[in-house]
Amino acid sequence: MKRILLVNDIACGGGVEKLMMDFVNAWHDKYELTVLLLDQEKKEYNDGTFPENVRVIIQDQLSDSRNPLKWGYIKFVRHYKNKFIKDSINNSNYDLVIAMKDGWVSKYVAETAVDTKIMWHHTDYNSYYYTYDIFGGPKTEFEFLKRYQYVVCVSEDVKNGIKDIIGDTGNLVVKYNPLKWEEIIEKAKEPVVDVVKEDGKTYFTVVGRINYQKGYDLLLEAAHMLEIDGYNFEVWVVGGTESWSDEQYRLERSVKRLGIKSVKFLGVRKNPYKYMKYADWVLSSSIFEGFSFVSQEAAILDKPMLLTDCGGVRELLGDNEYGLVMEKSVIGIYQGMKKVLDNPGLLEGYTKKICERKSIINYDDRMAEIEKIL
Repeated sequence: MKRILLVNDIACGGGVEKLMMDFVNAWHDKYELTVLLLDQEKKEYNDGTFPENVRVIIQDQLSDSRNPLKWGYIKFVRHYKNKFIKDSINNSNYDLVIAMKDGWVSKYVAETAVDTKIMWHHTDYNSYYYTYDIFGGPKTEFEFLKRYQYVVCVSEDVKNGIKDIIGDTGNLVVKYNPLKWEEIIEKAKEPVVDVVKEDGKTYFTVVGRINYQKGYDLLLEAAHMLEIDGYNFEVWVVGGTESWSDEQYRLERSVKRLGIKSVKFLGVRKNPYKYMKYADWVLSSSIFEGFSFVSQEAAILDKPMLLTDCGGVRELLGDNEYGLVMEKSVIGIYQGMKKVLDNPGLLEGYTKKICERKSIINYDDRMAEIEKIL
């Protein structure tokens, strides 16, 4: 049985973590799986997420300190904990190591001595090149990516972004993330009880953690402009706050300062699909994405969409053929929302069009394509 190690920083979070769990659930009876979490506290992990036959290694992170002596000690311990785990990986005879994330996770895996390595790349560097300090520049990152048999890009935009910023490493392939239709459709049937729709009002759902990447500041400004114009609508934001970020505080200040009534932050919800299904439109205000799970999940649920022009969006919606593609700006989001509010018939039209598009999101076909490179 093939021995596979999957490496990520955390177990629960966003689309990357969902993809990792989909792999674990699909493969744990086919391969001997181990999961290494590099930045995960036990208290956050211990929820019985993984199947019993999957080995899980957790590299607990030590808390930082402002005391110079204590910080020196923490740095010393971290160094040797990292070395111990890497030595363990190198001596464990894994057939394959998979880095689930670009950036420092991919750098960590690239430095192991396992012969066969694959990484998943989720970021469109043309929109957001964030790894300069991690690798020390494009030339160094190019050499690190060359150590992988495959760099799996989740969209053509991600692949092109690597080529444009880093260069063509010769091992870039595009494999779309697999999504299970049955699970998404079944969860969407659950009734929504904490928000109620009113006649004559248009409802938008946005799903994503409270992070600057999601462009919620742009969305708030656009919503404020629409309120001033007198439009009757409401936006439900489904997503949790990141403990290391003050983004929620900043957004709440903006809501209070502008007096915004139309945007409701619902917080973490275990089942976002029922809110997507219940609303009229699924909206994304992101300033960068690789190829968001949410947009593809919305297609599976036959929900019309307004999406900012990020990675993967045109691969799903075409040139406004299957949904509205918005400019990544306050004005772009304002104009997109205004268009559907001014033209109620677009709801039915785009609902029919997105039904045609979901046929490209086939779980079995996508998983089979991924397993070919294993």
